[in-house]
Amino acid sequence: MNKYFPFFLVLLSFVQIANAQFLWLEDQTNTRKIEFTAEEDVPTNLTGNFLNPNTSGINTHTIVSKYNRPEGTNDFLHFNLFNYVTDLTDYTVTLKAYIDIPTDELTTNNSKLRVFFDSSDEGGRVYKQLNFTVGQEWETFTFHFQNVAIPQNVLDVGGYDLMTLGLANGSTVEPATTYYFDGIYGSTDQTATTVDHPAAWLAGSWGATFPVYGGERLDAEIATGHDPLGGVQELVTELPAVGHVITNLSYFAHSHYFNVRDNTNVDVATEIHESLVPSAENQEIMLEVLQTLKNSGKKIILYISTNYLDRASDETKVAWVAYYTANFGGNEYLAYKDLVQGFIPAIAAYADGYWFDTTTTLRDDGYLEDFVQMFKDADPGAAMSVSEFGHLHYIEGEPVTVDSDGVDDEDERDYDVSNFRGNNSYSDFTRGHVSALGGGAPPNSWGYEEFTLPAMVGNPWSMYEKKQVLKHAWFPIRDKWHVSSANLIFGIEDAYRFSKILIDAKAGVTFANTVSNINGIAGYMTPDEMVIMKAINDRLMSSPVPDYEPYVRPEGAFLVGEIDNVLSTDSIDPTSNTSQIQMYPNPVINELTITRTTNEINNIVVMSTIGIKVLEKLWDDGAFTTRLDLSNLNTGMYFVNLSNGTNRSITRRIIISK
Repeated sequence: MNKYFPFFLVLLSFVQIANAQFLWLEDQTNTRKIEFTAEEDVPTNLTGNFLNPNTSGINTHTIVSKYNRPEGTNDFLHFNLFNYVTDLTDYTVTLKAYIDIPTDELTTNNSKLRVFFDSSDEGGRVYKQLNFTVGQEWETFTFHFQNVAIPQNVLDVGGYDLMTLGLANGSTVEPATTYYFDGIYGSTDQTATTVDHPAAWLAGSWGATFPVYGGERLDAEIATGHDPLGGVQELVTELPAVGHVITNLSYFAHSHYFNVRDNTNVDVATEIHESLVPSAENQEIMLEVLQTLKNSGKKIILYISTNYLDRASDETKVAWVAYYTANFGGNEYLAYKDLVQGFIPAIAAYADGYWFDTTTTLRDDGYLEDFVQMFKDADPGAAMSVSEFGHLHYIEGEPVTVDSDGVDDEDERDYDVSNFRGNNSYSDFTRGHVSALGGGAPPNSWGYEEFTLPAMVGNPWSMYEKKQVLKHAWFPIRDKWHVSSANLIFGIEDAYRFSKILIDAKAGVTFANTVSNINGIAGYMTPDEMVIMKAINDRLMSSPVPDYEPYVRPEGAFLVGEIDNVLSTDSIDPTSNTSQIQMYPNPVINELTITRTTNEINNIVVMSTIGIKVLEKLWDDGAFTTRLDLSNLNTGMYFVNLSNGTNRSITRRIIISK
């Protein structure tokens, strides 16, 4: 053997590794290893899962990302990198792009496309530039960074943490332009590295909530038969697949009810007011509840409502004001911080994480960071989550808003769809609050299935100011939080689907359960919720773990701005719609056959999953059978809407499979 041959193999292997390409962003496969940095509460013109404008060329994917560049801007698209770039001696970024300008209108400037690497701390930007050579067609661009030196100050902060796309840079006179992007690859893997992350244990964990009262309310409930210890023992016994439990130090949204009494800073009952804490005997019950969870191996997230004592009784408030006036010079925050700090030694040994809710007052007063830091100092290994403003999903700069949840939706209120991502520098995992129940959103909204869950699957981690944040969702099972008399909304199948999707994605998911107030089972999870949780548990404990029933958009459900596709009661009998319309085959390859029994249904519209009209046909020939040519549409899910052109109508889901 040639003595240089082994060396050649090693060298070849090194070159292959150095030139390896890792998929960063692709809508068709829901790959989102890099994260667009725009704040989600601010409208953005970058939209994922958009219909491909041209599938006849090098990019046959059905869906891609679309960006509308505003007129007169020197525009950039910034993406967070989960693993920083520290070496540009031989680094490549490859992507497919499409510009919606005819070829003969391309200029030196409007055809520019740049890839930058940048540091959010130190700057030190470097870039490579290429140009579109054809318009209204897909092109592949390969940006090769070779022997590019990274400034030492950038290396000192870990390397480049941003990848940026520059569009027609250098000019602010270009008109508004639409771009499409797909298949972005880079030379380093951007899968989040989270082994040592404080919330790593929450990734892929299925959780329950065990609400417990506090203060005088806890004493009163236990005195009348409330049995939290029996309730938590049932949870541990019946739900071994539950990996974590959210319970509370202060009762949900009631920051004046604490469930422990011992405080190293103040004798709460005598120096402030006895209503704030339970009796010593009932504190021991609460600590035994925590110990039971700990002994079972379940992780514990302690919920803490932080809006001072704003919901306490008038008598308690008077005592509180007198206390902080006399002892803290009238500074309510310092008194509240001291009060809560004194409880930490009693509960830190049990807590794996903390969730700080109702933080508006702390944030507005400028004390939120100091308050969270107090817990970090006292319990440095624990994961933290802080409730601040929520995020939304956007399509072309407009929030995704649900207009109708289906044919039986009698609630006329519209609601925006939640999007979980990091939004503050304190959190290790997202709080998980879904859209407001009081604003008309059901806890199992189909909007979550089409937008919220896929975003969590695409990347279960988010980034905020170089801090990795696990995406965690907290779904109420009823239409009111923790109210046993409220309507049960989730069923077994959709609850299992939500759970398994997020478990498989290695995100975090918790159900906001309710305890019963019925004699004999007071303090236990309500029986109807336990049925659902037990069914999920048993499936997760099976081998193999069964799949879930596939999601189908409810009939008559649509977003604001979509074609109104609710079944009408004006001229089409809702009880006979199944027999009136038949579509086959489904899944379909090229041609869909539709039959009808009434000439009232004479207009056909095919829509993508985000409401874009992709085909329309007027069915006015009097025939009771028609055929749709779907050969130009790509594989995927679509909705076929049939109407009489004016009144509301019937929608069916179809799958195109090629």
